[in-house]
Amino acid sequence: MTKPAPVDRPASCLVRDGLDGPETALFDSASLDSASLQRWLGWFVALGLLTRLVRYGLRFPLWDDESFLCVNFISRSYAELLRPLDFHQVAPVLFLWIERTAVRLFGFSELALRLFPFACAIASVFLFRRTASRLLSGPGLLLAVAIFAVSYPGIRYAAEAKPYGSDLFVSLGLLALTVEWLERRESRWLWWLACLMPLAVGLSYPAIFAAGGFSLVVGACLWRRGGTRSEWRAWSAWNLALAASFGFWFWLSGHVQAGAEGEFMSRFWQVHFPPVRQPWKLPYWLLQTHASDFLAYPVGGPNWASSVTLIFVLASLWSLWRRRNAVLLGLCLAPAGLHFLAAMLQKYPYGGHVKFSQYLAPMICCLTAVGVVQSFAWWSSRGLSMRRAPACGCVLLVAIGFVVVVRDVVRPYKTQSDFRARAFAQGFWFCVHRTEEVACLKSDLGLDFIPEQYQELSWSAQYLCNRALEVSHYRLPPPDLSRVSRERPLRCVLYRESRFPFEEAQFARWLSEMQQNYELVARESLSFPRMKQDERTLVATEFVDSYKFVPRDPSSSPLPSSLPGDRQNSRHALAVRKVSAGGARQ
Repeated sequence: MTKPAPVDRPASCLVRDGLDGPETALFDSASLDSASLQRWLGWFVALGLLTRLVRYGLRFPLWDDESFLCVNFISRSYAELLRPLDFHQVAPVLFLWIERTAVRLFGFSELALRLFPFACAIASVFLFRRTASRLLSGPGLLLAVAIFAVSYPGIRYAAEAKPYGSDLFVSLGLLALTVEWLERRESRWLWWLACLMPLAVGLSYPAIFAAGGFSLVVGACLWRRGGTRSEWRAWSAWNLALAASFGFWFWLSGHVQAGAEGEFMSRFWQVHFPPVRQPWKLPYWLLQTHASDFLAYPVGGPNWASSVTLIFVLASLWSLWRRRNAVLLGLCLAPAGLHFLAAMLQKYPYGGHVKFSQYLAPMICCLTAVGVVQSFAWWSSRGLSMRRAPACGCVLLVAIGFVVVVRDVVRPYKTQSDFRARAFAQGFWFCVHRTEEVACLKSDLGLDFIPEQYQELSWSAQYLCNRALEVSHYRLPPPDLSRVSRERPLRCVLYRESRFPFEEAQFARWLSEMQQNYELVARESLSFPRMKQDERTLVATEFVDSYKFVPRDPSSSPLPSSLPGDRQNSRHALAVRKVSAGGARQ
């Protein structure tokens, strides 16, 4: 291999080339000096931290998608998290282990479950500020940092117990190391990428797309400009580490988790795969996908709600293409290209929800910022005064950030049904434990009279998680049958959902067995409507049934040492003790 030919400008120009042209200079000289730029950047970093801290501190109730995953942390060990997860969940192994560690250290709580995504989000704000300054300058840099700071997806997934916030952080970390190599052309940055591959792939599934895309860009730069032997060796080690890491994590758990849920996920994601069998529909599908959730930065959503962002991204791509900035184009497009290829193979959804493109947020924010600057410059070249446009854009983004904060404070929950479910758990479990021995039929006894609701996606996961939150918070003990008396009755609690069939005969048999030694003195049933987010459409009805027992006359028959169907030695019963112990360590 030959050494790179000497150049008469710093390597950073390989990235910024085409972004420091007359358009940027126009805005720099007109309205944004260096001191003002640094001041505005500091304010937007602070705003990004504030929005994420408020969201995390408000402790939103766990919503259904979080509960589907979090229910697996109630009782599973580290080894058991390698097996197929309950409620059709698939997640990176290291993310699962970090979540399980947080629960062991701090108890089963909203703050503990969301601690790692929150830490990733806070670190991402600082890391993006540094990385963006390597890619952009002037108003482009300011707008990129501002968009990243106030983008709703970044704020939301800073406080959700799902891996999308860590997806962003891992991708941003890989981008930062790649950009450092592009600036300095020192092989040690490529060696760092090689060393971090096992961690990155173990934490984030989309890290494959980010690492693969950035590797293609680096390889193209080495080929085009010539690379030293050290650089080629480091780049080769990076790719070997990427392939080996993917193979190891897939062998360890991916083939178990993804294999067990592959058919379900394929059906669930079908609408988010490109119509490869109907290629004439592909152009419209791509346009609609990118104008919807895929580009929901700083705000946006389905049904073409992200069209404005798409326009700015297209303007940015055209400008970079016209100026032949292949490096920045590659950094932004190569990961998305690999992502699209995986979607064509029906391995990973493309679009459909912003969470699937969360790892691309740094690149999307940079492209959007460049597109805004180029659009303003285009209008300015046609005689329109755009001197105050950057300031107006910043004010608008500040307003978006504060609107998000106010909205979260006024409405600290995703849906009112989530709020009602959490409020019930807070008002029920602690109160009944004070005067009664309480047994949850599912968690404590392992009894399952509505098996489908625990096998399919249902709100039973939210019920189990909300109960575990209260058990951990108040250190509630498992039921002690030796304490059951007429003054301290036994209450058995059953959760059921109207969408799934109830095995009445099996339940009647259990109830009959209970009444051989206990007298049923009361039964209660509470119903909760599960509504859509608009609170107008009923989706299902949830029921919490309670059966209160007292001992029969001891002279007639002895009290049993366990309940019918009791599985106190099973992991279901052990979960109660583990959660209680976790709360005690808080």
